[in-house]
Amino acid sequence: MAYFVPWLHMHQPPIWYDNCQMGNLEKMLSGDRNSEEGWNAQWFAQAYKNPARYAKQLSQDGYRPRMMVDYSGVLLEELAYLSDNGTFANLHVDGEPIGDVIELWRQVLEDYPEAIEFAGTAYSHCYFPATPERDWEAQILAWKQIFGNLFGEAALKHVKGFWLPEMGMTGEPQQAIKLVRTLKRCGYEWLILPTSALEMPEGWTTPELENRVHELEITADGETERILCVVRDTEMGIRQQSGHNADGCLNDIRYRSHVFSEKGILTSPLIVPTSDGENGNVMMFEYFRNTFVPLVHQVSALPDIEMATVSEYITKYPPDNATPVRLKPTGGSWIGGHQSWNEGDRRQGILREIDELSQQVAALDSSELETSELEEIQRLLLVCETSCFVYWNAEFWFEQADLFLGKLRGRLKQLQPREVGLR
Repeated sequence: MAYFVPWLHMHQPPIWYDNCQMGNLEKMLSGDRNSEEGWNAQWFAQAYKNPARYAKQLSQDGYRPRMMVDYSGVLLEELAYLSDNGTFANLHVDGEPIGDVIELWRQVLEDYPEAIEFAGTAYSHCYFPATPERDWEAQILAWKQIFGNLFGEAALKHVKGFWLPEMGMTGEPQQAIKLVRTLKRCGYEWLILPTSALEMPEGWTTPELENRVHELEITADGETERILCVVRDTEMGIRQQSGHNADGCLNDIRYRSHVFSEKGILTSPLIVPTSDGENGNVMMFEYFRNTFVPLVHQVSALPDIEMATVSEYITKYPPDNATPVRLKPTGGSWIGGHQSWNEGDRRQGILREIDELSQQVAALDSSELETSELEEIQRLLLVCETSCFVYWNAEFWFEQADLFLGKLRGRLKQLQPREVGLR
């Protein structure tokens, strides 16, 4: 038996627009609906609804849909805002209103909790290897707070795994240990990693590394930390984004099963392709109708392939003797390296300013600030750490970083005349 779980990653960054902070999706929807941006925006909105929409319909039709998803905290906030203020009720795609996306997700998470598993992630989609360590826990807990507020504590208890934004994992052992300990302290039991972040054990094939649950083992200065990890199926992830149909998926799944058989591996393979859930024509228009739905239909009649979520698989096959794997010294990301987040003068300048302001926020004396004021400043810092501001290497996004950093800098300066103490 082989187990297959497609994974969709969802994110829209916050932006500074028309002299206020808003989500990028709201900004796109606020313009001309007939423009390219306006056209894309309505389909993006539909894409954020689609996993819940199809899980509900397929479950009601008697099938067993399974999927993993992660939504950044800032995107969840934006979807809640656009659901509450009537924007989605008045936005029609394919002749139907988008409607209340958050309420639909509430229904699916309550009525069909086995169909789609959420993974936790960072609040603002920060790139952990380039984010000050002192802010890691705040990024992780802010996401959990938003998810719990929107969907309830029962739904939050089902969130066991973690998606590192951009799949960015440090390879520096002490940093990696700290990150894993932070994740475990925040209640996470496993994480997903890109193949590029892991050493390939001698004699292994790619399916042996990518299609099993492992125990990530990190050692530094005489200390060892461990956490379960799954690995992105790189090839199938790329194909998922580019229009892999159901028959193609089934052929690839069976190939991976064949590799396991030939190598004498008794564990059932777990195949986890990941891709963006909204970017590109395939994900906006084709994926669910042309791939996911036919796949769910076909798998229901197959004896050798089953769809499952990651935690469902781990429950069924407790990895008591999971194979240990180790990080490469360089770590990795979904594109291989870290250069798109930390190389170049402009990126380095933004990262230095983030670290400087992070130190200032950490030094604030909370006893001399209103709780709401402190929370506003802390949340603004997390927004400044949004990975999109540096990833695209584009002037517009660099300017977005400058605007948010300037806003935070201004808020901190406002505190000085009041002689707010530092710890």
